[in-house]
Amino acid sequence: MDIAKEMIQTGVSMVKSGLVKGTWGNISIRHGENMWITPSGIAYGDLTPEDIAVVEIITGKQVGGRQKPSSEIPLHLIIYQNLEEVHSIVHTHSIYASAFAAMQEEIPCYTEDHAQIIGGSIPVAKYAFPGTTALAENVLRIFRRDRYAGLMAKHGLVTIGRSLREAWTAAEIAEKSAQVASVIRGMGKNPKPIEEEEIAQMRKIYLESYSKEIIKF
Repeated sequence: MDIAKEMIQTGVSMVKSGLVKGTWGNISIRHGENMWITPSGIAYGDLTPEDIAVVEIITGKQVGGRQKPSSEIPLHLIIYQNLEEVHSIVHTHSIYASAFAAMQEEIPCYTEDHAQIIGGSIPVAKYAFPGTTALAENVLRIFRRDRYAGLMAKHGLVTIGRSLREAWTAAEIAEKSAQVASVIRGMGKNPKPIEEEEIAQMRKIYLESYSKEIIKF
């Protein structure tokens, strides 16, 4: 599938699933030495392939697309510049994950899908002003810990993947996990999360087998 069209379809899906409202959030894909990234201020359903900005990963220079890249471009650039295995980034403002971000509290790992796809509890990056290099550096520290999802304090959720489908799936699972944690609290329960050793085993199975289908797309 064409990169820009795939991004637009995913953006529309984000809105339909409630992971973002309006024009908020952003998506990017690494391809060679460049990244494709959604612009700011345009509804996903109104985007055309020509609107998707193309930016050099090393220099940050825009080399394609008729719209300016998202204001969160420092976040995307710094992740691609430091983590070669990452080929897609998804940023959402989903309700339950955003609630944990507002509380500056990590999302515990209670379920096997969370363990496999995300790799453990979802930590919170220290607050910094949106769109800044400081925020990007804070988030990068999370992903250096082999996590595919991280919260930005008082902001929202960021997920990564070896494909757009994987990053998108991580965003869906992260929101589900935040909702599960909220329901558990509402029930007055406080169960232990999955043990770190078991998380590592589940993660290994996912990376070595199940995920091979996800990263084809």
